[in-house]
Amino acid sequence: MKDFMKLYHQREIQLLVLLSFTLQMFLFFTGSLRRRNTNVFLRVSIWTAYLGADFTAVYALGYLSRHDDIQRQMSGGTQPLAFFWASFLLIHLGGQDSITAFSMADNNLWLRHLLNLVVQVVLAAYVFWKSPARHSAELLVSGVLVFIAGVTKYGERTLSLKYGRFKSLESSTGDHYKKRFPELNDSDHGYSKVVLDALCSMLNVHNVFAARNPFVNGPESNSPVVIARDTVQGTKKMLKVVELELAIMYDDLYTKALVLRTRIGMILRCTSHACSLLAFALFLTCDKRRYNGVDVAITYSLFIGGFFLDLSAVFIFIMSPWTWAWLKAQKCDRLASLSWFLFSSDIGWPEKRPRWSNSIGQYNLLNWVSGGDQPRSYNQKVVALVRRLSSLVGVGKEDLFWLSKTLDTEHVEADEKTMEFVVKGISSLSDEVSEQQQWQHLGPLLKKIRVCFVADMGCAIVVMHIFTQVYLNAVEAAAAGDEGGGDADDMVEVCRKLSSYMMYLFVNHPSMLPLNASSEATVVEFAKSREELSRTQQGSKMTLDELYNIIQQNKDGVSRQGTMEEMYKMILEEDVQPSWGAVEEMAAMWLRFLIFAAGRSNGKVHAAELASGGELITFAWLLMAREGLGESERRRVRLTSTISSISSADSAGAAADLKEAYAFFFN
Repeated sequence: MKDFMKLYHQREIQLLVLLSFTLQMFLFFTGSLRRRNTNVFLRVSIWTAYLGADFTAVYALGYLSRHDDIQRQMSGGTQPLAFFWASFLLIHLGGQDSITAFSMADNNLWLRHLLNLVVQVVLAAYVFWKSPARHSAELLVSGVLVFIAGVTKYGERTLSLKYGRFKSLESSTGDHYKKRFPELNDSDHGYSKVVLDALCSMLNVHNVFAARNPFVNGPESNSPVVIARDTVQGTKKMLKVVELELAIMYDDLYTKALVLRTRIGMILRCTSHACSLLAFALFLTCDKRRYNGVDVAITYSLFIGGFFLDLSAVFIFIMSPWTWAWLKAQKCDRLASLSWFLFSSDIGWPEKRPRWSNSIGQYNLLNWVSGGDQPRSYNQKVVALVRRLSSLVGVGKEDLFWLSKTLDTEHVEADEKTMEFVVKGISSLSDEVSEQQQWQHLGPLLKKIRVCFVADMGCAIVVMHIFTQVYLNAVEAAAAGDEGGGDADDMVEVCRKLSSYMMYLFVNHPSMLPLNASSEATVVEFAKSREELSRTQQGSKMTLDELYNIIQQNKDGVSRQGTMEEMYKMILEEDVQPSWGAVEEMAAMWLRFLIFAAGRSNGKVHAAELASGGELITFAWLLMAREGLGESERRRVRLTSTISSISSADSAGAAADLKEAYAFFFN
């Protein structure tokens, strides 16, 4: 064991340098995967590597500055070469093109990274200066060039973090999106036109994120970056355009893409590449016979591995949509064709591959409250086991809600039916000026309960989610013997997904909803006030009659406007019977909740969620901006007409063309 520890201490710096490079390789190839994946293991792995890469490089630099005696001992009569690696560690601290920030918090801390840049550069220079041995001029110059490359790479990363912070986005005029775009030929259609539409609309997307009205110059503006609503044919193309817009915004916030489109970014990148190539050429020519063979091999590995990453980064830059558009506009047809070939290939941004997670979060509150369903997944089994163990020590399940938020949450595919339903629902709301949506089946209930929507939206989401899940069970049970299926079954699935998604947002991302009370407190209050549901063993299979019976048992409770008891009594009084028409209206109801929440949200929360794969509500938010709906748009979305024209003071100060749309409008 002593011999092993002695060998480890002798080779520690070599292991640290190789570990630092390995982490950089891992980050380069996995950093962009998180935008298309919600897998917790993958995210934790990337997060660990992201933090570990900086820690390893910084620790190795500190080690080099204090342990030159160990380097001489392990060199065995030869000259140590470890001092040369300090410059490579600066390159590693510069990060990779595929990930510069793990979250928006990293961007906001760019000044801390700037301070680290100064400290680590000074430390690397100290290591280089401190080296006691005499080295050849070629090796010294090579080391200086690698040092310059490391400083420029680290500067790139710090600049990317500065550009990626939300304050920079808000203060920016968006000039980096005002590009000269190519004119497509008649033969250029399909995906290339979709990509160009996304690029042309990025200035408006930037303004939407910055809470600036993209129509400030008027919808008739001749600017080439006006949202090209009429050029996008069909729902699928519209969704693809929004998907590409969010992908480009992700790149600008969390990678070096934005910096590399600036002049200073290109200067830094060219300087880094040139210095690395010259340094390698000088290292090849210098006499390495007096240096430790293992050190020389590691140095070669660092050079060659760095060139491989740089070459891969060049390919990423070439297959950027911005590069393709610029080459196309400059009439460099051959280079543009190469860029498009790489961009549309499997290694780039192929049309059929989603540029986001393509998933919708789901949380079924009824399962957690009742706890009666047989656990199916590993996470559900863990929750069930923890519940049983906690009950033995007297811990209530409301105290374990924090665990349920993580383990009871699942993600399902954002299927075509759901996405089309969202797009059409937003378009229909935009068109509701003279003719409002009719609620033939749910109208009486919604008209009664709308006041509760305004009083406590979080409570309304919880109660209507429970009612929706049970109601859909009743509809499916009533249709069990019928030969149906098709559109009716699809609508049930869409309704269930939207209901569970709003609960998912309420539980996991309350900052994206306009709530006036804590989401966790609301759920815990619900669990305590609905002990009958907790004793029910049906879980998500509860019938409508069972729910009505439970409500009836508590009908004599104290009622206050906006409370759960008040809402449940309204549901009981209306006694909505199962029907396919009611299911369609219920799905529309949840979509209106989503639209209202999206309209009241802000760009900061949407920018933060892009790092986690994106959210459906972000799609709805951008689609609404295309229709001129939202808080910073020409038409604000209100929840219900009960508070519409009440505020004449607000409307008096509004612009003449400012109108309001209502998620639920009743005369």
